[in-house]
Amino acid sequence: MNSNEHYLGCEYSLDSLRSLNDRLNSKVVEQLNETQELVMLNNFEHESNEYLFRKCLQERISDIASWRWVFEDLTKRLEEAISSLEHEHNALRVVIQRLKDEINGHSKEDSKPGALCPLSDIVEEAIMQEFNFLQDEKKKFENKITELDKQIVGLRKTKKRIDVDILKKQKALDVEESCINVDLEFVSRISCEKKKKRRGSPISHWEHRCATLKKAGLKALTNAVIVRQQVRGARVHLSIAAQAYSARVDAALKRRLHANRAKLEDLKWQRAEAVKDYKSLEEELVTTEHNLIDIMDQERLTEARIADRAQRPVGELTKDDVDRKLRDDLARVRRFCNQLRTNYERITGLQNSVTESITHIDCCGSDLMQVINLDEERLQSRLGDQPETPSAPSLPSLDRKPSHPSDGSLMTIKEEDEDDYPFND
Repeated sequence: MNSNEHYLGCEYSLDSLRSLNDRLNSKVVEQLNETQELVMLNNFEHESNEYLFRKCLQERISDIASWRWVFEDLTKRLEEAISSLEHEHNALRVVIQRLKDEINGHSKEDSKPGALCPLSDIVEEAIMQEFNFLQDEKKKFENKITELDKQIVGLRKTKKRIDVDILKKQKALDVEESCINVDLEFVSRISCEKKKKRRGSPISHWEHRCATLKKAGLKALTNAVIVRQQVRGARVHLSIAAQAYSARVDAALKRRLHANRAKLEDLKWQRAEAVKDYKSLEEELVTTEHNLIDIMDQERLTEARIADRAQRPVGELTKDDVDRKLRDDLARVRRFCNQLRTNYERITGLQNSVTESITHIDCCGSDLMQVINLDEERLQSRLGDQPETPSAPSLPSLDRKPSHPSDGSLMTIKEEDEDDYPFND
């Protein structure tokens, strides 16, 4: 063994050791370079991932904040819609109460629908139409109150869902914002206890849920606006239609009152003429009775003369001119007496007919007076003041002297506008 190539106790030569050391040194250098390269790449990727993480986190925070703002604006609008519907709800209750007062007071007590039943005309039909219209409107507004209640309940449920989602998004924002500030010190302070992981849903589900909730809120707002417009339209329609029905009834009442007054004046004149005819017939009846009595006296006188001449002796009992004159005069008197009796019966029959006519006129006048008084009470109650037309004249009785109708013209009926109708919006 050569001492230049080998060491004592070592089986490798110096060159082999040197070459081994060189190889190991190159590997160490290569490993160090690779390690530094890995560290540099890791640092670069960490910084890049941190930047992308913060950017994505900011975008996520922006999305959540924008949806929260949308839902906060939506819940404010829903709150305003609920407040407006509650206002309409209270207004409908006031309208229903006024309708009840109108039906019980103005229509039932003042207008007295069906007061002349079973008789009916344009006035009674108009009053019944007004009464039925108010009842139908009352039922319609009661149904609208039920619809408003359902709408308000639906709005509150939708608003509650949106409020819950706003709270969740606020918590999510707090978590996302706190995630930016997480560092090693924060991690060291957290307990090492393992928490059960919750499974997350895809972002598309989250976006679909937010869009669905927004759509539900907008739909609820749209329905609230539609219902509110319908309620306001119904109130305006009630105000206009109620004024039209009231004006129609008032005008019909005034027209019928004017016509009935004219008819009553005509009946008064007809009755006066009938009373004059009755009194003329009564005077004629008295004259006829006197004439009949005179004719009966003449008949008895003629019969007495004939009977007296019948007392002549048998030889002197002849049918001479005196006897013929007496008998002709007796026949004339009897014929005239029969004519007077027939005339008497005709006068009596005419008196009965005139009395029946007067009775019929009195009945018609009494019916007209009831209708006139009813219409006056209706107008006084509906308009709240005394009617402009004069009070209805009464018919004279049979024992009074006939009176002629007054020459004064009736006052003109003027239809007034009811500006103070209680259903103005």
